[in-house]
Amino acid sequence: MKTMQSGADTWRRLSAAVAIAGSTAVLLAGQVSFAQADGVADARAMADEAMKMPTFVAPGEGFDIGKLKGKHIWIITSTMAVPFVATIAHGVEEAAAKAGIETSLIDGKGNVSEWNRGLAQAVSQHADGIVTVGASPELMKGPMNDALEAGIPVVDAVTADKEAPLVPGTFAHVSISFVHSGELQAAYAIARTEGKANVLILGDNEFPGEVSRVEGMQSAFKAMCPDCVVTVEDTQVANLGVKLGQQVQTLLRRSPDINMVLPTYDAQGIYVVPAIKAANFSNPIEVIGADAVPSNLDWIREGNIQVGDVGEPSVWLGWAALDEVARGMLGMTAVDEQIPLRLLVQENLKDISNDENELFGGDYAAEYSKLWGLQ
Repeated sequence: MKTMQSGADTWRRLSAAVAIAGSTAVLLAGQVSFAQADGVADARAMADEAMKMPTFVAPGEGFDIGKLKGKHIWIITSTMAVPFVATIAHGVEEAAAKAGIETSLIDGKGNVSEWNRGLAQAVSQHADGIVTVGASPELMKGPMNDALEAGIPVVDAVTADKEAPLVPGTFAHVSISFVHSGELQAAYAIARTEGKANVLILGDNEFPGEVSRVEGMQSAFKAMCPDCVVTVEDTQVANLGVKLGQQVQTLLRRSPDINMVLPTYDAQGIYVVPAIKAANFSNPIEVIGADAVPSNLDWIREGNIQVGDVGEPSVWLGWAALDEVARGMLGMTAVDEQIPLRLLVQENLKDISNDENELFGGDYAAEYSKLWGLQ
């Protein structure tokens, strides 16, 4: 009887323990669910804020750019095959023409050797100023040192995060927070999938800015959606047209649960969107890009695979780069050009064109012209 009583006590204790464990599991599951819900809410709030229209903010004190009339600057691009890079470079040319400054443009063709050759040529031709677009000074240290010794100010545009240290010889960055841009891409993916994102990130380790953008995405997923599945695949700009479409199709067939693709720049998206459409996958796959290239924005309006784009104004960036290199040529202090970011989606694109003044607010050309004493 004593033994039976002992067995009953043991059974009661086990039952109680199981009940407590079950209650604890339910409680913990509830906490995880609440935490996930909070993360989705945070992501949605971040995305909603980023959809609002920014305004032009003057980067610093005005100056007389007329003092530089007849001067000559060189523009060194990573590759003119990337629309975003090409548009920025043409923006520099447009702004320089307004100021009476001559320009020479080098197409780096996605080849670091070409970048170095172009920068060395600019120095040997006694450029008054140099702007690099997408071509990182980090990979051109020899000619960068020559530019420094020659007293030629070098401004790098969107080659690295705006907070990144300057490579010796660089006067200033004209850039965005690539980290925050990546955070916004991730936030919109989390919000659209209600915290159920299975993501393929397409990186490009050739460019420090794109490395920072991927880091921003990863940190946002970790903070706001730890249960989201994230895969990162590296790409190279020189191979986009040759390999990327097929590469993406292969990756998506291998991992059929992927429901979001996040290119780090829209030149990738130009090949990704048609590849997804052509493959006719059974599960819906959406794309959230970056850089606000017009063709990608048109896809968003049409509801054609791409659903969002974290953009910055590319022609405006060119004007900002001219503003910065002009300050360097005049012996002024570098300033933060205050380049805005905006999350562009079907809702805030439907009634506007791809004109940057409509996309990002304010007439940047008029604002810079006033700042430079041209009107």
